Amino acid sequence: MSPRAEEVPEGRADRGEEEHRIVLRAQASDSGRTYQAAGDINVFEAGPGTSVTEIELDRVATESTARTRSLVASLTSYAPADLTYRPPSDAIGVLTSFLESPSRVFVLKGPPGSGKTALTYHLADRMGPDVSFQLHSADSWDLPRFELAAEILRYASVPRSDDSLLTLERAGVRLDRPCVVVVDGIASQSRFDAVALQVDRILRQVTTPALRFLLVVRTPPDIEMSAYPVLSATVYSQSAARPRGTSYQLVPWSTAEARVAWNQSRKPRETVFSELPAAVRQLARLPLYMKLLKAAGLDSADGEINGYRLVDHCVAAVLPASGHDRVDLSEALADAALQATPELVPSPLRSLQPASSQPTSPFGVEAPPLVHSGADGAPVFIHDVVREYFLATRITALLEDQGRSSSTVTAVNELAKKAMGSAAARGVFEFTVYGLDRSAPDLLAAVMVSPAVHVGSTLPLVLGLVARGGVRFADEHVLRVCTRRCRREASAELAKSLLAVPAVADALAAEYAPWLAELLRQFGPAVWPQLVTAIERSLDAQGIRRLLNAVDLRHADEATFFARYYYVFLSSEADSAAESLDTFLEHPDWRVRAALADGIRDKQSPRAESARIIMDRLAYDADYKVRAAAARAIGQAGSELAEHHLGALLTDDNWHVRSNVLQGLLSGSGEPADARPATVMALDLLRSEPGWQQCPAQIATHYERLLLLSGVPGRNPESAGRTRALFELLREARTGWTSLAGEVRDTLVAEGLSVPSWLVRREAKAFARPYSGSGAVSSASSLAAPSPPDAYRRLRGGRSIQIALDLHDLDQAVEVARAVAAAGAEFIEVGDPLIKTVGVTAVERIKRAVPNTTVVAEMMSADWGRDQVVLAAEYGADVVFLIGPATTASVSAAVDAGRRLGVPILLDVPSGHASAHWIADMEQAGVDGFAITTNIDIGVGSNHPLARSQALRSWTRLPVAVSGGFSSTDRTVLRSPEWDVLIVGRSVTEATHPTTAARLLTQLIHQPE
Repeated sequence: MSPRAEEVPEGRADRGEEEHRIVLRAQASDSGRTYQAAGDINVFEAGPGTSVTEIELDRVATESTARTRSLVASLTSYAPADLTYRPPSDAIGVLTSFLESPSRVFVLKGPPGSGKTALTYHLADRMGPDVSFQLHSADSWDLPRFELAAEILRYASVPRSDDSLLTLERAGVRLDRPCVVVVDGIASQSRFDAVALQVDRILRQVTTPALRFLLVVRTPPDIEMSAYPVLSATVYSQSAARPRGTSYQLVPWSTAEARVAWNQSRKPRETVFSELPAAVRQLARLPLYMKLLKAAGLDSADGEINGYRLVDHCVAAVLPASGHDRVDLSEALADAALQATPELVPSPLRSLQPASSQPTSPFGVEAPPLVHSGADGAPVFIHDVVREYFLATRITALLEDQGRSSSTVTAVNELAKKAMGSAAARGVFEFTVYGLDRSAPDLLAAVMVSPAVHVGSTLPLVLGLVARGGVRFADEHVLRVCTRRCRREASAELAKSLLAVPAVADALAAEYAPWLAELLRQFGPAVWPQLVTAIERSLDAQGIRRLLNAVDLRHADEATFFARYYYVFLSSEADSAAESLDTFLEHPDWRVRAALADGIRDKQSPRAESARIIMDRLAYDADYKVRAAAARAIGQAGSELAEHHLGALLTDDNWHVRSNVLQGLLSGSGEPADARPATVMALDLLRSEPGWQQCPAQIATHYERLLLLSGVPGRNPESAGRTRALFELLREARTGWTSLAGEVRDTLVAEGLSVPSWLVRREAKAFARPYSGSGAVSSASSLAAPSPPDAYRRLRGGRSIQIALDLHDLDQAVEVARAVAAAGAEFIEVGDPLIKTVGVTAVERIKRAVPNTTVVAEMMSADWGRDQVVLAAEYGADVVFLIGPATTASVSAAVDAGRRLGVPILLDVPSGHASAHWIADMEQAGVDGFAITTNIDIGVGSNHPLARSQALRSWTRLPVAVSGGFSSTDRTVLRSPEWDVLIVGRSVTEATHPTTAARLLTQLIHQPE
């Protein structure tokens, strides 16, 4: 958070009223609106017909760096001494990893005031001369009419000529270093849509990896990006556990971090952090709020305190010092906030707002604190939070004027609905609730108990504020009404929000435990995390007994919950604990017993006597599924448990159980594998146990992976398990899925270069050549590059041919593959008949025969998608084509495997699933394209595939592949715009001259005229 460059004062004032003004003027907007004002770099706008010289194109990196340095220097030269900026310790490392990865989009998320904008300044300032930054703000653009490509060129002082995108493409190829285009100010889904559409368009055409994007998104709520296929495919993910579409999440400081930040910048006579009221300490966990607390001198609290009251107190402290009348100035600032975001005012209140006739700048020559004059002279707030505060005060006043009426409920519902899709609206909504709670709590209570208030948006959002504390309206009556609505309307979101409110326990009293039991039955696993948190927070031993009396532990669905969180319900006495555990350890349903093992894996679970009792039984359970759950837990457990049971589980009579031990060891803590005692013990056992020398192939891969990560030589460097494990680790390192320590990485690359498998050697060679920012992905044949999903998605709107080798003879298939590759076919599909005849080795034979052509593996079981993807990738497939009905969960698992191994997923659309809803679900699951397959053996009675394709392409922006017995005679099909990839089989593969047939088809497709 920083001041505008032209507003930097010459010196600091002493502590007092003037200091409030200076400190608050130093707050920068999360939107980064001030980015546009700094720097003295000339900006050129080329007229029609203007040519852009090569010298000008070379300026992109250097001019961007110069302008950004000027901007950052001017913004950081006056860093307020009230609070030293504290960047996240891993921020530079994470962005460095992004730049070393094939990903091209970095998505930074966080709540308002968490320091997103300040972090972008820090990164731009500290990344050094090897990385260029551009700092843009979506908040300053005329959305959606702006052109991002033109803005990037303008920032770098490059004339845009007639076609900005073409000019940017030419300039991108000449980049000699990564250029990170920061787009700040994304505070709603609609604003993200406008920006994402432009970024997606640029990524499709400007394929140089050197041009990167850093999108700064304010949350909550989160944004949905599946409608932008290329963008979403290339978002950097630091961890598989991180939500898809998030590269880095800024969260409030921990209490310990806030204490250090407060005390390091504490002035004489300022209260130490530990003596602040609890509510103030909570607010201080956000950097912006800590700045406001220090600026306003609010280090004590009388009554309730929340973000609204903090900003209100700050405004009350600052405005009188400005020389303006506080009441008049507050009204003027509310008008300015309304003018800036009129769309956030609920429609029932707009008619009550008088038309504004005030001039553009209503504050005279000098703008008051909290705002500055924008480029057009209009007032611009120093931070989104301040603008939202003033708009909320206006909305609060209008709601009070409406009183208890249906239009008041309608207005609150509408504002809540807006808040579900916009972080800016969320801020206004929350401040409005806080404002009403302060000035008209009875009115707010009446709205909350109204039958017309929405249970899916309004009630959960308001109750979320109640859970934070600092409100008065939510008395026992209001909370009881909300629990009745939850029972009656079966809203899981309302249930979750009620479980987070501690006061609900007091409001329901003796009814609380039975109510929890009802929620468990009604919503099941959907509310388990919130349910256990509420139980730990609100129930004593007697309350837990009431809860257990209210459930039926003979019912597996209910007993599984209590087994999963057994450590919450156990007595502290060992004998009683053992007796309680018997209920679950002897349960006839295996899920209940396996849930105990999941409980041991929970980080909150104490690894004490209870864990020993559980593992003593589960490790020898009669059901292999229970032993497998115990095996995975033991792999992540401490050395004491491992010492007692590793031997039994690693020599179990079921290989699935043994495999789970290895998977547990591989998914343990972030320590090096050979530094964990359990791993060391396991390796000793594995090497000494004869049975492990002949383990199944799928188990051998886990075994060898553990050896590789531990630096232990394999039994046979040329074994299939060793080869697969080495391939997966090298590929994962290239895709950025797995981070390897330098020494481990070098060892794996060295071994990979020496093994017989050409696929592994290829991975090692590619990894040995560091990623270059100057490369470009120009066609579908470049899918072997480290980030193929986005390259595949760029096929949308193109015209590619895929030859399906639905043959039975491998030698014939190799001959045809070479012929059609020479003819220019972009894709060669290894069909299911060939894989069924000779096995998945057919994929490797074909890929080896045509290494520069993209090979698609048709795998006929989407319901086992993860295994199919891994198997196909290990044999050289560049794309996996999944056919067959599958659940969303199985498709998501296949997509995860595809991302891990750098393999795009093409999904067949069964005729019974062809609906916009199903397509949207599969898009969100992460597939990279859809296919419509038509078996010509059905005959003339079959539906024409283009009719289905037309509907499918209207539902998705992903590429659509179509098959249906096409040949060069189907001129209408070949000219049709209703497909992106045309799949052709027999007309080429069974032609007497496949090369001629493929060449004719290729010519007709690429030159339809």
